[in-house]
Amino acid sequence: MFAVARAKGLRTAAFFSKGKFNHLEVPGSLDYTQAPEGDGRWSAKRTVGDVERYLAKERPNLLFVHLGEPDYAGHLFGWMSWFYGRAVRQADDGVGRLLAAADRAYGKGGYTVILTADHGGHGRTHGSAMREDVTIPWIAWGEGVRVSTEVGSAVRTMDTAGTALWLLGVDAPEGWAGTAVKEAFVTGQSLAAAE
Repeated sequence: MFAVARAKGLRTAAFFSKGKFNHLEVPGSLDYTQAPEGDGRWSAKRTVGDVERYLAKERPNLLFVHLGEPDYAGHLFGWMSWFYGRAVRQADDGVGRLLAAADRAYGKGGYTVILTADHGGHGRTHGSAMREDVTIPWIAWGEGVRVSTEVGSAVRTMDTAGTALWLLGVDAPEGWAGTAVKEAFVTGQSLAAAE
């Protein structure tokens, strides 16, 4: 997604709270990126603070931010445990700070956000076909989003990248696994096409 967007002249940035996402930092695909080394982990507070400082100076077209607290707590204490709920609240506070920083950078509501997770979980694990493992939130908010609407079709994790590219007016490469979730948006056309 980052390489495709950047090849079209768009600016890209990514902030990861887990070092295991280093494989997404493909040279030449991101104008700016940061993540802990190896198996390192950063708190949402640290990651969001770094994004806030970045957005005070830069305005990327595509920004990816990963907050790891729910995943850390799910594996350590169990999904849906008290500590998991606390971690979700920490991530939620981080999202609030990110939206405030985006308002300052792009103008109030002058951007679109897709909020999701890479997986669910049960007990202290995931990776099965259980509903708890494969059901995740997928929330679109902001400019061009159809308000108070549930998407009727199933949304897959890989549809997030397809949707982000579509919003930017960039065609996904042939054979791309994800498709744009167009029904979540008012006009059914990308924001770039509407301008």
